[in-house]
Amino acid sequence: MRPKWTAQQIEIAVIKHFNPRQNIIVPNVSFGLFAYHEADLIVLSPYNCGTEVEIKVTAADIKADLKKKHGHKEEIIRDVWFAVPEELADDPNIPSYAGILSVTKLKTRRGGQRYRCVRKRLPVKNKDSRKFFDVERNKLLRLGCLRIVGLKEKLDDKSNKIDELKSRIKELESRKDTKHFED
Repeated sequence: MRPKWTAQQIEIAVIKHFNPRQNIIVPNVSFGLFAYHEADLIVLSPYNCGTEVEIKVTAADIKADLKKKHGHKEEIIRDVWFAVPEELADDPNIPSYAGILSVTKLKTRRGGQRYRCVRKRLPVKNKDSRKFFDVERNKLLRLGCLRIVGLKEKLDDKSNKIDELKSRIKELESRKDTKHFED
């Protein structure tokens, strides 16, 4: 059974919320930029101010984050947000310094789904933060570019699996039609 929410669904909502036309947004940032932790999303403003977004899909995910030693404290991160399904937006385990983005599912006119973020609480700004240096900005851009090939490989694998399944369905349908004529 498919879970009620996936991290990917929340990630899509958050990326749209922060607008990739205005900001640099990179998923799964760790090596090369942070020494002690991985950020689910880093948003870099045109003014080189960094925002970290933690994506949590269950209450257990939120609790597990409390055990992490880094506390989302990095000198290049000004704001920390927790993006969660709307039913978790009031979870008491979300750190008090973190802003809360509540994600809701909306039906489209064609029966599909889209997602929307609502700011439930603003983050406490890290007063000790600084702007990204050019070298750090370039590292973030490079990490974002590195994600592209991996995502394209996943899409290609899924397309190949879909094509394989379609082929099997056609084969089964043709056997069924043949069997019908034999009876």
